[in-house]
Amino acid sequence: MIRVTSRYRVLWLAALAIVVSTSSVPSAQKKKTIVLKPGQNIEAIVAHSPQGTRFRFEPGIYRQQTIVPRDQQQFIGQDGVILSGAMELTAWTNESELWKSQRLPRPLRSDNGECDKGRDLCTRREDLFFNGRLYERVESRDDLRPRKWYYEDRRAYLADDPTGQLVELAVTPMAFGGTAENVRIKDLIIEKYASEAQRGAIYIEHARGWRISGVTARWNHGVGLEIGPKTRVEGGSVSHNGQLGIGATGEDITIEDVEISFNNYAGYNPFWEAGGTKFAETSGLVVRNSCIHHNNGPGLWTDIDNIDVLYEGNKVFLNAQDGIKHEISYDAIIRDNIAVRNGTGGFDDWLWGSQILVQNSSNVEVYRNLVEVSNQFGNGIGVIHQNRGEGAFGPWHAVNNSVHHNTIVHLGSRGLNGVVKDTDDDWFWTEADNSFDRNHYVVADRGSEYWTSNDRDEDWDDLERLGLERKGKRIVETRSPMDLSCDS
Repeated sequence: MIRVTSRYRVLWLAALAIVVSTSSVPSAQKKKTIVLKPGQNIEAIVAHSPQGTRFRFEPGIYRQQTIVPRDQQQFIGQDGVILSGAMELTAWTNESELWKSQRLPRPLRSDNGECDKGRDLCTRREDLFFNGRLYERVESRDDLRPRKWYYEDRRAYLADDPTGQLVELAVTPMAFGGTAENVRIKDLIIEKYASEAQRGAIYIEHARGWRISGVTARWNHGVGLEIGPKTRVEGGSVSHNGQLGIGATGEDITIEDVEISFNNYAGYNPFWEAGGTKFAETSGLVVRNSCIHHNNGPGLWTDIDNIDVLYEGNKVFLNAQDGIKHEISYDAIIRDNIAVRNGTGGFDDWLWGSQILVQNSSNVEVYRNLVEVSNQFGNGIGVIHQNRGEGAFGPWHAVNNSVHHNTIVHLGSRGLNGVVKDTDDDWFWTEADNSFDRNHYVVADRGSEYWTSNDRDEDWDDLERLGLERKGKRIVETRSPMDLSCDS
């Protein structure tokens, strides 16, 4: 038998403790961290790194990188980290009072988007920025003026003198993409990518389980973020993108504490798809405590076969079309939101331009929301029924919807709330079971018609005959517009 002296026993026990301690370290803590610096080929470094690698970005601008992660990789930024899809234009010559930069990349293929009236170049994906300011693209050199640019035959033309200025041309289609699972992106700025319509600068529609935290996506031509199943977006800003802020498809997607604003600068047709958000074929989507404002189109928009949706605690204001719209979809809860003065684009006849709109959708509960209708545009809370066919979970009918315990403020004598249809469905008015009750209406004019149902606009005294607002309340009072911001 070997005898161990007390001195060596202590050393042996210490060594054993180290072995045990090391073996118990979770595998995630053993993953390698790689520090990235501007000028490196990031996409190559990522491609040759194993799953679970953690990448930490040093401050600076990382130009024209397209990163395709592997499973469980993490991309961690900090203040001053920018991933830019734009190249710098530095070689300019003066030609006939215009400035020309040549030998540029071949033009990207135009996307398949639909442009709004008068915005015929919306599908051209390259954008030019002059000292950070977006310049308007024109169709010919004859149209050049200050703050405009023209592009042909791999040449860019300006009327403004670029000498000593920062001129950037967005040419890279995507910042992050691929199908990896459980990737994390944190504290990065993603800007000036030449993304396509319906595709994001972060394009992960076919990936799962991503977590995007504190990310700013701005000045990307198509969509800022196009995300897929089990993805969580928390904090940050998705603003000033060319077509859409956020698009999503899949199950269990959460968007929380995100600012989504000023999207659709390129001028896509909002009735096609443009504005703050658009979600299709989602299940269990949650949009919570976010601030959605000044988008050229709808604010929050679920369209096509969405089910089990929750819109909760959001501020939605001054969007060009409907504030919150649930269209050709199914079960949803819309509660505790503030929806104010949406419909600025002027298309607000019938019940279009509503602060909250249930369109050809069923089993939706709308409650405890605060709604304000401008004295110049927009409507309140509406339900629209049309002949739209059927989807994954049955007909797209506006049935079994309940609107209750909301406060609806009308600043003037205009704007409607209620139910409308444009079909010959004889069953609708007796069988659809759409109810409005226990809502409080603050109206500026006692005699105005703020409600609509059974193909008629009605005043308060007519609602009882229609079976609406039996326990609702009308308050005749003039109010000033709410002073609303993301911080208030």
